[in-house]
Amino acid sequence: MIAINDKHSSQASFEEFCNAVAQRLNINKAQLRPEASWVDDVGISSVDIVKIVMLIRQKFGVKISTTQAGKIKTVQDAYQFLGAGVKND
Repeated sequence: MIAINDKHSSQASFEEFCNAVAQRLNINKAQLRPEASWVDDVGISSVDIVKIVMLIRQKFGVKISTTQAGKIKTVQDAYQFLGAGVKND
């Protein structure tokens, strides 16, 4: 299930998402192209992917299930959760 909190009802831009990820992981934002693989191109570990999921939950208010988190392979995969979120009522 994907859900977005009311206070985060507007989707963040791709640039805002990349800025937040780069800051959280202390990586170069230039590596964060939509098609970039987190592991192969960006060079992060599975622990860092968990940090990305936590960032999406905390900063952007989107809840991601463990099953969905396991499907995040590219930068675009992670960013799509921000737009796919369903607003909580």
